[in-house]
Amino acid sequence: MKKPFLFFAIKASIIVYFAACTGIDHYTTAKSATPIVTRGSWKANLNGGNDQANAFAGYTFTFNEYGIVKATKNGVDINGNWFEDNISNRININFGEKDPSLAKLNTYWNITQVSNLQVGLQNSGNTANDKLNLTSL
Repeated sequence: MKKPFLFFAIKASIIVYFAACTGIDHYTTAKSATPIVTRGSWKANLNGGNDQANAFAGYTFTFNEYGIVKATKNGVDINGNWFEDNISNRININFGEKDPSLAKLNTYWNITQVSNLQVGLQNSGNTANDKLNLTSL
């Protein structure tokens, strides 16, 4: 009498285990951009409804793991803040209003692509549907 119960308990445990793993995988399949962008320097290209492809010409960007992003152009550094929201799969960048070109980055960006050489972002709150591509230097 104990063997059928034991067999049933083992089957039920296996089913619950695989059901739990499947549910967890749903939330962890997005690749985090933080370990990628915090390595080295990046150039940025903005493409969207308004032709802004050269908005960041000459800038290099460095992101650190403490939430500081630095934009450098002609030897001048401008610091801003950034963070990644892994649950919403987006990055927030904020340079304030010091530089009109960099102010275009002040928003939440949905992460669309992550690789060692490029991070693709799309503006979530802009009707121009701006896309920002960060390319490793």
